Amino acid sequence: TITTVVTAGDGTTTKTYTISITRAAGSSNANLSSMTLSNGTLSPVFTSGTLNYKTFVDNIVSSITISPISEHKGATIKVNGIALSSQSASVNIPLIVGSNTLNIAVTAEDGISLKSYIVMVTRVKPDQILNNDSGNITVTNTSTEIVVISPTLPLNINIPAGINALTTIVYGDLISGGKGTIPETSITTSFSKIEIPASTLVNSSDPSWNGTLLAPSISNYDLPTKQGIVIKTGVIVEIGSVDFSLSFDKAIRIVLYGQAGMKIAKIHNNKYEEILQTGPDNQAAGDALPPDASFKLNSGNDMVIWTKSLSRFITFTETEDLNVALLKADKAELTDDLIKGNNKDLSSITAAIDLPTKGSNGSTINWESSNALVVSPNGKSITRPLFGSGNITVTLKASLTKGSITDNKTITIVVLQLPNQAPTLNAITNQTLCSTASVQTITLTGISPGPEMAQTILLSVSSSNNNMFTSLSVTAGSNGIGTLRFIPGNPAGGTATITVFVKDNGGTDNGGIDSYSRSFTVNVNPMPVINIASDLGTDISKGQTAQLTASGGTSYVWANAQGIVSGQNSPILKVRPTANTSYTVSVTNAAGCTSTQSININVNDDYKTLDINNIMTPNGDGKNDFLHIKNLDMYPNNTLKIFNKAGREIYTKINYTNDWDGNFNGLGLVEDTYFYILDFGKGLPKLKGFVSIVR
Repeated sequence: TITTVVTAGDGTTTKTYTISITRAAGSSNANLSSMTLSNGTLSPVFTSGTLNYKTFVDNIVSSITISPISEHKGATIKVNGIALSSQSASVNIPLIVGSNTLNIAVTAEDGISLKSYIVMVTRVKPDQILNNDSGNITVTNTSTEIVVISPTLPLNINIPAGINALTTIVYGDLISGGKGTIPETSITTSFSKIEIPASTLVNSSDPSWNGTLLAPSISNYDLPTKQGIVIKTGVIVEIGSVDFSLSFDKAIRIVLYGQAGMKIAKIHNNKYEEILQTGPDNQAAGDALPPDASFKLNSGNDMVIWTKSLSRFITFTETEDLNVALLKADKAELTDDLIKGNNKDLSSITAAIDLPTKGSNGSTINWESSNALVVSPNGKSITRPLFGSGNITVTLKASLTKGSITDNKTITIVVLQLPNQAPTLNAITNQTLCSTASVQTITLTGISPGPEMAQTILLSVSSSNNNMFTSLSVTAGSNGIGTLRFIPGNPAGGTATITVFVKDNGGTDNGGIDSYSRSFTVNVNPMPVINIASDLGTDISKGQTAQLTASGGTSYVWANAQGIVSGQNSPILKVRPTANTSYTVSVTNAAGCTSTQSININVNDDYKTLDINNIMTPNGDGKNDFLHIKNLDMYPNNTLKIFNKAGREIYTKINYTNDWDGNFNGLGLVEDTYFYILDFGKGLPKLKGFVSIVR
């Protein structure tokens, strides 16, 4: 029994309280009433019913003590198997970098009841830091990773200027599956400030996110270009995670120092989006934003962003490029009148067009043609389609460049088909020939309807001197070949111009040409007019030598014939035919024309040419040494007999050849008169006479 007497302030009034205590047998209470650490703060806050705790200590803390107090004084306590001598601090427990487990075993007074408490102590790495008791953290270049140990303790992080390494905040165990609730966090740098409200739920675009948040850092990004706009970047800030986009259920306030009045964009989930919405600078307005949305406002010289997503934020300005107006003016200059050149308009192009490569305001102009085979990219070459294939529409694209500004202008032109093109015929060589009644042919080449090969053609011919020809015609063959035929009809010759006409069926509308002609000269020279005269006439006695004289030319060639004596290549031919013979001469005149003429000589076997010399002087002087019968060679079938005055036959020879020398039996006959009979055969005349031998 414990009695307590309470005396009032008057010094006389009292009251007595009595407590009756019964001490039971050994207690079964194995609870701890408290537990403290020499470093670090337990999480969660200690309660006797919670058995598992964790805490973080700085890297400089190499050991720790724990002070567990039991609810019942009779209980005993062991820390990592080592009993406490009294309910006081444990011995120093060494800490490795990383996780360390402290097991606190409590045995009740009754020695039966047991309870085990576990404390996980994490000793951070050298580059990691923890907030102090007030939640303030200042980052250094050697300690840039902030480890968050409490879901409720606010963090005030200061990243001074000159910190080169990227600062990260690791929420670690607060995040599971890429999402979790993080404490109030304020991050201040030299260029920005980030304010995350307490108990903010964060959700990553990927469940593998481990809770590491990138503090604001200067980054880079190529802003999308805009035609005609000069974009100047202010600041590019990476916040949250390089690999993942982070979304929040509460709005986060971001201050970008000195960026007031600029445009701003964010890149979230790899999507570029300019922030255009504005709003008031309060948490409620920010929290009212839809998921992943943002709005902006100016606060003095600074820009404030309220957002429900973190990734990358970019401030920038946009101004119109001065080259826009200049290029626009150059584009406007590309009018039909400027481009058409010498053509009537762009819908009837037949000749080169003018495609400038430089605008008057300095723009560079490059041209493209939708059909370079018809219109070259520079417009200098225009290839019109063939007649019958139709007009061709060509699109010309002008690409204008002035500085970084580009623009295009499309111009449509119509290239007119060519009118019908003239047919073709190769040149024909002038002809010189002799007047003849035979057909003359000239081969014509290169005959075609022109480029329009499907057209048909018709040939015709004319002459400037129709009296020169008895016939004149032209026919078409294949493969561009034709034949011109004519017969000279005037023996006197002359000159004529022959024109061959080629006509296709393309017509002559719109300047078309369906006809073409080639002219050449035909000079016809007369043939020689030949005359042949015989000095003995055309009837001669066998043995006579006739002189045939040809005239009418400048050169003469007699054909081979019997009886020619001389003059075969001259106008005078000597002949001594043995039978009727025709003699033909080829005469060429000064124009080179040659013709032939013949003369027939009739030979009479009248023996009139036989002439016997009746005096012989066989003395060997070569004169009258033999009995000579002139022209006897013409009558070889003869028999000569010679008689003396007494009628004695002194010489006989068949086929006499003018070789009797006045001898008989090898001796010369005496001077005297002798008689002969020359017999030509039965029924033929005999010649008789005498011959005198003079010695």
